[in-house]
Amino acid sequence: MRRCRFSVARTALAFVAAALLESSTGALLAREPNASDLIDQMIRRPGDYDQLCAELGPLSAKVDLPLYRMIVFRDVKLSAANLQTLRDHRAEVVPALVQRLTTLDFLRPVPPPRDVKFRKPKPGEEGDIPEGDAIEDSGLSPRALSGVLYQMIVGLDTVEALPQLLRLEEQLRSLIAAADADRKAPLPYATPDGALNIKTKLSKRDQSLVAARVTQRELLSVMMQLLRRQQFGPLLTSSYEQAYAKALKERASEEDLRDIKTPADAKAKGEEWLTFDPIYKVPVGYFHEDPTFPFSREIREEMRGLVQQFIDTVPRAQWKVTNDAP
Repeated sequence: MRRCRFSVARTALAFVAAALLESSTGALLAREPNASDLIDQMIRRPGDYDQLCAELGPLSAKVDLPLYRMIVFRDVKLSAANLQTLRDHRAEVVPALVQRLTTLDFLRPVPPPRDVKFRKPKPGEEGDIPEGDAIEDSGLSPRALSGVLYQMIVGLDTVEALPQLLRLEEQLRSLIAAADADRKAPLPYATPDGALNIKTKLSKRDQSLVAARVTQRELLSVMMQLLRRQQFGPLLTSSYEQAYAKALKERASEEDLRDIKTPADAKAKGEEWLTFDPIYKVPVGYFHEDPTFPFSREIREEMRGLVQQFIDTVPRAQWKVTNDAP
């Protein structure tokens, strides 16, 4: 699998994000904050767009786990400015996010994503916003799982959502198992947004099940991302984490990253995709191929057990929910 990725007009997107904060978001927050409205607004106009060109190997019925990332490539993303606005109102937004998750049901149809709509620059904006850079409507349903919603959950360190994420993942697993066992069983409505390439030789039913497996694996990854941001000890000794550590260190030893020794070094490069891992103290660049981990019943049970252990043993006072969480 090979992916080439380039960002579209970063300075223009920053300008768009600022405009959103001043107009749409600012108007919402000028009155008593309505967190649900704010979430809807951010999903409709997340503020960032990365055009992707990709050669993706088609997925078969066997879907591996992503290591602290997503499987699907998504070109619509939450901008840093909009994420910061959500963080500034975390106390109101997180309960609304959790409530939204409680309403999700994989037996209930959801509208498929529509095409992204872009707005034309207003007079005077032409130099800052080239046509095609400002998202008018992401096409995403605010009432469905999406990459933007996952970004909100992880970016806000929404460990409060872990019980609902466990519920959704278990419902999806059981529906997939039932559909595997009985061709007449209902299929879950669980096709992810974004670019997904599934082998066409599979039947339409089996393609739907592959898409559902992708969503299930991404739900598990979101939970692991939340635990890693908490630097949860039992996770950091898991086989899942050790596989990521190996991939991370191997990538950090390559020529383009090996001279980066500190977070300041990484920041000085001025590349948005370049970060610094706080656990192993190495730079985190793009991977030539996103690292994965074999999926099995055993690893799924281990991951769910780690989540439940966190819920049961880590008190709220010890949660890491600051803006500089790793």
